[in-house]
Amino acid sequence: MGAYERLLGDALRGDATLFTHEDGVRAAWRIVDPVLGAPEPVLAYEPGTWGPSAADALLGAGERWHDPAP
Repeated sequence: MGAYERLLGDALRGDATLFTHEDGVRAAWRIVDPVLGAPEPVLAYEPGTWGPSAADALLGAGERWHDPAP
């Protein structure tokens, strides 16, 4: 059975195991809605770099970005 078939079957049977509760959905929208209403501008940067220099302002004093590459 495919994922959508299972989800629809669960819904028809009343099995809410794979569904989000209303309070969780409301909490998610409370966080996401302000971001969608006032998006930050997209900053261009060179491919292969760590991003725009403005991203460094997100770090505290003495902090640096973690490079996951070995």
